[in-house]
Amino acid sequence: MLLTNFFQLKWVEKSDNAVIFTVLINPLHEVFKGHFPQQPVVPGVFTLQMIKECTEIFLDRKWRYGELSNCKFSRPILPEHDEEIKIRCEYTMENDTLQLKAKVASGEFDCLSLKATLFELNTSDHP
Repeated sequence: MLLTNFFQLKWVEKSDNAVIFTVLINPLHEVFKGHFPQQPVVPGVFTLQMIKECTEIFLDRKWRYGELSNCKFSRPILPEHDEEIKIRCEYTMENDTLQLKAKVASGEFDCLSLKATLFELNTSDHP
């Protein structure tokens, strides 16, 4: 879990089947010592995890990625310059399946666009 250690949730704006999360990246997190020491960059997998964790908090359900039908990283997230980012999620839910479209942006620059299918985790099966 990256919440509180890697990022903090600053603000949530919601509307019908859409939500925008404003998150703050911790530029002193240990991951940046290895990714990459001279030019720290948020790992792509961390960005995907932040999207998932924000969605879990908002929907109060645990999810796992099933399929990424489109995932485009268009600009790196640089913790020294991009401490505050916006994650916009549009979603539809059907039973234990979540169809998610997400965009991650820093200021006016898009960093990632995503279309994914997530499946609800049955917490009684997974500790």
